[in-house]
Amino acid sequence: MKKLYMPDDSSTGWEHISRKTVFTTPIFNIGMEKARCVRSGVEQNFYYMECFNWVIVVAITPEDDILMVRQYRPGTRRMEYELPAGGIEISENDDPIGAGARELLEETGYRGINGRIIGQVCPNPGLQGNSCYFILFDDCVKIQEQNLEDTEALVPFKVPVSEIDRLVNERVINHALMLNALYFFEMSRKNK
Repeated sequence: MKKLYMPDDSSTGWEHISRKTVFTTPIFNIGMEKARCVRSGVEQNFYYMECFNWVIVVAITPEDDILMVRQYRPGTRRMEYELPAGGIEISENDDPIGAGARELLEETGYRGINGRIIGQVCPNPGLQGNSCYFILFDDCVKIQEQNLEDTEALVPFKVPVSEIDRLVNERVINHALMLNALYFFEMSRKNK
């Protein structure tokens, strides 16, 4: 097997001068880092989003359906087909599986077993430093009605796992992080 070339990354090429939060919102903050390029000596302000870590849940029913939700997204100004998802709350002590179970129950009313992390990505390293964890639950069954926040309006539904490829190919599912979750799900099934 051919060895991949990996550059030496022992130096970032930047000297960090300062870092601070410059704008606060209920969902994320905007931070600014001042740094100096080691090569040129030029100082630059970098802006980034300070976000909670996130979870996206792949919930499979005993019938081999996948639980999805439809909800309005202001960025695209349309209803999107997504998986249950949300932020890991501070009180959850950075427990992705616990946060995934909570989000699944709140958004769909379903509970599953055998929760496990099947993947993790940094959503956008150029602007964010948080992680997104992909959690898989098996044998999900409905145990209650949805328990949505006042600002949530989403509709849960089931799709046969066998139909997911078609929905992706037809661009019905086109949210990048949802596609990441479905990729990790497919890899988890291949590696069984």
